[in-house]
Amino acid sequence: MSIPTLFDWFAGMTLAQWVAFSLAGNSMILGASAMLCACVARRCRERPLFAHQQPITRGDVVLAVVATLLNSLVAVVGWLLWQRGWVQITHPAWWRSAVDVVIFLIAMDLGMYVFHRLAHHPWIYPWLHARHHTHVSVNAISLFVLHPFEVLGFGALMLSVMMLVPLSGTAVLAYLTLNVLFGTLGHAGVEPFPEWWSRNVLLREIGSSSFHAGHHQHPASNFGFYTKIRDRLLGTLK
Repeated sequence: MSIPTLFDWFAGMTLAQWVAFSLAGNSMILGASAMLCACVARRCRERPLFAHQQPITRGDVVLAVVATLLNSLVAVVGWLLWQRGWVQITHPAWWRSAVDVVIFLIAMDLGMYVFHRLAHHPWIYPWLHARHHTHVSVNAISLFVLHPFEVLGFGALMLSVMMLVPLSGTAVLAYLTLNVLFGTLGHAGVEPFPEWWSRNVLLREIGSSSFHAGHHQHPASNFGFYTKIRDRLLGTLK
């Protein structure tokens, strides 16, 4: 199925069908992320980033389920905005879709850096972001162990970018895939990226697993998500 055909199918759904699709899709994302995290941790166990894995608690599972439900809600809101013309989805040539992916990543990388630093403000951190940092090391669902307001804040940021910038359907799907991939690898507890990446001028700026592990160990540093660029420029890179 082509991307335009896929989005035509999305557009033809009823609200009830889209709600069911969003719940099923986000549940699958949670499961796939946890399985990928466990698989990467097993395959790269000779390159651990923590002495011990964070145990999965009942509270972690509850927060992961809540995050999945809220991510589904964000998807429903995004669909409604699209149906009403507030979000524009295009289907341009492949090269423009590639440009759109870069635009989406750059915009979200900036927004998430700002959002993340604000979440560490002494007035905000205790009630908003501290729960995530009870994971000094990580486990397979650490990516989803977030305060509900954090999940909604990220969703609002993403939808805001989509409302401001018309993006291709391919770019939206690519970004969503990359976002889950970065989040999963960032919480895998091992370093799957080869050592030579750190010696390449461009590749070393990508937010590796070691980079995000450094944030869990040293919360006042490494606020970026996809890249290290803003941490490097603003003096928060460790």
